[in-house]
Formats: sequence, C-alpha cells, structure tokens
Amino acid sequence: MTLNRQRVQFPSLGEQLTAALFLPRGDAPCPAMIVCHGTGEFKENYFELCECLAERGVAALAVDMHGHGESEGERFYVDMEQWVADVRAAVEFLSSHPKVGSGRIGAFGLSSGGTAILEAALVEPRLKALVALDATVRNSLPWVFALVLKGLILFGKIKKQLTKKDFRLSMVKLLEGVRMAADPEVDRRLRANPRSVEAFKAFPLPGAAHSFFVTTLERVSGITSPTLVLWGQEDQLDPPETAKLLYNALMCKKQLHIIPGNGHVGHLDQNRGQVFALTADWALENLA
Repeated sequence: MTLNRQRVQFPSLGEQLTAALFLPRGDAPCPAMIVCHGTGEFKENYFELCECLAERGVAALAVDMHGHGESEGERFYVDMEQWVADVRAAVEFLSSHPKVGSGRIGAFGLSSGGTAILEAALVEPRLKALVALDATVRNSLPWVFALVLKGLILFGKIKKQLTKKDFRLSMVKLLEGVRMAADPEVDRRLRANPRSVEAFKAFPLPGAAHSFFVTTLERVSGITSPTLVLWGQEDQLDPPETAKLLYNALMCKKQLHIIPGNGHVGHLDQNRGQVFALTADWALENLA
C-alpha cells in the first residue's frame, strides 16, 4: 500500500508545532490518532507505528511536542499545561482536515506523552479513544532518587528566580543503570542516538519536572473516552504495578495489556508489533 506522509505545522500557545501526518490510501474519510512522544523524544521514533496505523486505515499525526524535535518552545521542557494544549491543537488541526472523519479522533501517548493525552481527555471532548503506553501518572521513582531530584528542582527554581534561566542537569549518568528497552540492542541504539543524548545532557529543572512528578492518577476516573492501557512487563523506569493502578482507577471502557519482552519504550522494543496491532485494533473498534 502506498502511504501519504506529509510534514505539517500548526499553532499551539502562539508557537509553531511541527508534525508528520500519515494518511491511508484512498479518498474516504478515516479515523485518526494523534501520536505523542515522551520526554526527550521526537516524532521520528513513531514513524513505524504511524505506518502500521495508516496501513490499517487509520490516519496518524506524529507530533513534536513543545520544546522537542522541530517544534518551537523552550528546549526539552515537559510542562503538562503546554503539552495538553499541544494535544488540543492537534485535535483542532485534524478536525479541519478533509480526510479525517468527524468525531473520529483519538490519541496515543508514551510516558509523558501518555500523561498529556490522559490529562487532555479530561478537558477535550473530541478525543474519542486513548492508548496510554507506559504513561507517567504518579511518582514511581525510588524514594532516594525522588528526594535528590526534588532537591535539584528546588535549586532550579531558586536559580530561575535569580537568573531567569533553568538549571540544566545531565541525566545521562543517572539513567545509566536503567534499561529503557528490554532488547539490549534497541537500548544501545536509543542511548547512542545523538538527539536523545542532547536532550538528557541538558535536562531543564524545573522546566521538565513533570517528566517525573505528576498526580494524573488522582484524576483519571473522570475520563470518559475508551482507554487502552499498554505496559512493558520489563519496564524498569515505571513498574507494571502502575499499569494496574491506572487501569483500576479508570471508570470508562478500558483494557489492560502487560506485554512480556518490552521495557519502557514499547514502540521501539522487541515486541513493538504487539503494541502496534493492539493500538490499531483499539482505534478501529472505538473510532468506527
């Protein structure tokens, strides 16, 4: 099948976001999924997922969130107010696209992207289906690491008050002992990617505090959109226990799949095909 991939831009909070739109073949209106990356990531990491969705007849809009990739904004900030606004801006863009069927928009998000789509669903009624992959919904860090990080965030807040600039911390050493992917080769490639290294060498505090510290779990009971919770069984950054807590807190139509052989980055890991298939099935079932 020949797929149509377009580079697109649209505004969010007065700044330009860049995205890639993947359209299925044919002229008939189709459902669409907004695809949101995690902290320090970029849209290109999701092109394989987007291609699989388009092959199944679902348009996919992979977005560079505020401060990431080719989008404007403070570099590598993870501010949920901004990211929720980005999701809503993507909904607005797709709602006016002639190829996307009315009322047939959903969203997929990994980690902090998962936080963003869950928070957006609480305020954006046009989101009709969600897929949250290893979503950050609570502080799941070991208490010592969390205490140190909170101290650094406090230092960053003081520095910003005095200098108007964030404290930039290299997280590379801190994350060395945590496998992002269960597949060693995928993990190696991810850590060696210069774009990923750039992000984690200049991690802004307090600008990216929402990468770790959110209270989304307390609010997800208000989500009405059907929600699929996907998690890597080998996730070392956020354990599968979080997936169960999220699933139990949701009051909407829901499903939970904990996928063996995947770590925190299931869209890149060895069993990513299962993530792709479950995502496409959920979109087609709930955006019909």
